[in-house]
Amino acid sequence: MMVASACRSASQRAMLASLRSTGERAAATAVGSIRSASTSSGVRMARSVGTVCAVPATVAFGANAYAAARCDAAAAVTPPLVQPPPPVMETASQSAKKNTFAKLKSKRWWRRLIRAAKRAGYILLISSPLIVAVPAMWLFGDRWPELEDKVWDYLAHIIEKSGPTFIKLAQWAATREDLFPVKVTAKFARLQDRNNPHSWEETEAAIVANLGADWRKKLTAVTEKPIGSGCIAQVHEAEYVVPATGKSTKVAVKVLHPGVLELVEADMDLLKWFVSSLEVIPRVKYLSLGPLVDEFRALLTEQLDMNTEALNLKKLREDFQGHKHVFFPEPFYSTSDILIEQFIDGIPIRTFMTRDTKEKHTEAETDQRLKLSKIGMDAVFSMVFMNNFVHADLHPGNLLVTTAPGEDRPQIAILDAGMAVQLEPTNHVKLLGILMAFVKSEGYKAGKLMCDGQTNLSTEAVHLFCKDIEELVKVRFKLPKFLNFTSYTFDTRGNTYL
Repeated sequence: MMVASACRSASQRAMLASLRSTGERAAATAVGSIRSASTSSGVRMARSVGTVCAVPATVAFGANAYAAARCDAAAAVTPPLVQPPPPVMETASQSAKKNTFAKLKSKRWWRRLIRAAKRAGYILLISSPLIVAVPAMWLFGDRWPELEDKVWDYLAHIIEKSGPTFIKLAQWAATREDLFPVKVTAKFARLQDRNNPHSWEETEAAIVANLGADWRKKLTAVTEKPIGSGCIAQVHEAEYVVPATGKSTKVAVKVLHPGVLELVEADMDLLKWFVSSLEVIPRVKYLSLGPLVDEFRALLTEQLDMNTEALNLKKLREDFQGHKHVFFPEPFYSTSDILIEQFIDGIPIRTFMTRDTKEKHTEAETDQRLKLSKIGMDAVFSMVFMNNFVHADLHPGNLLVTTAPGEDRPQIAILDAGMAVQLEPTNHVKLLGILMAFVKSEGYKAGKLMCDGQTNLSTEAVHLFCKDIEELVKVRFKLPKFLNFTSYTFDTRGNTYL
């Protein structure tokens, strides 16, 4: 078993090296094209920082949904690619998730129906002004340009008021300028770390409930005003006395928003019922929206338990131990409602991103952006190919740029690891096979691997799908930017920039 594991590890390393050296053709086709970044332009390349960091969420979410439908017969004879956590940690993780799901399913069906109906009415009520505002923007936008700006501001406001599920979708949309107008993604970007916070009284009540009435002996210098607020929780700065050492250290105290559990459950019920009604249409049924909703629900639910995030941080810290450019905060203490972790003092990565292709940068600024782009891609490739444990919420709000202590070496600190994906070994091997087929320009083979296990497709349908994938790969390979992808990670002599 150890020999098989070693051979598989060696093959993974060889695959990663092949991907890097083969270049743009591999990753661009595999992860859906790194948008419009041009390797001949330092400015456009800088935009890939945010894109690269958004890739794991898309790849992991889709891959895990696909994996759910796959057979795991080979798992019994295939050792895991990633060593499982110690039994105590695994039991804690399973217990945390079970407790969260138990809370979500505690309501009777008729109560959930009433709650979902109220939720739907509230969302329709606050979004009703858009019925008039959007047509007015299309009709009179040229005459009053500021009208469009006001409409997108109000849309972002509605999403923020609608709760965590809608905010999470907006955070994803903010990273996809290839799908949505830049004006929209710019408005949604603030939802990544600047949502409406809850009150200090509610934060203090949560701390007392989890740390006890004498919590001020453990936490000192707590800032009542949060330093950041996401859709699931908000963060306060404090000093924490580490029990193991007795020393005080600067920490970030992450506190779950009150009532977020019920909001997510109501939203998931609405989404599930909406998708179920759409799947009555035969063509829509082929999209498998139901499993995607279930997967999104599972990923979002994981974020509702701070114990899960603490365990994910420990796993990611193990995977990236010794990495010179990527690190994760150390968790010190967690319950289902709060997380105390290492405080990271850094610059938000969006500071280094630009949406204006005409914006001028100095040579040093461009070089910094290039380095950050390469660090981001290296982290993505390591998580997807080597570790099979992917941080699935890598929007720019979760990335801070720092420098190594005592060195002038850029680093990226990755926060908020509540959402993470790990494929079963069999499915991970299949994913690698699909990506390697893209690397080798074997589009037909990649299509066959994608259809493997699908029993609802005819032989002719599979053949047509594979031919389309083959043609897509051929077209992509002809684009200049795909041929120069190696410049993101390696120079012309094959030396890594990192």
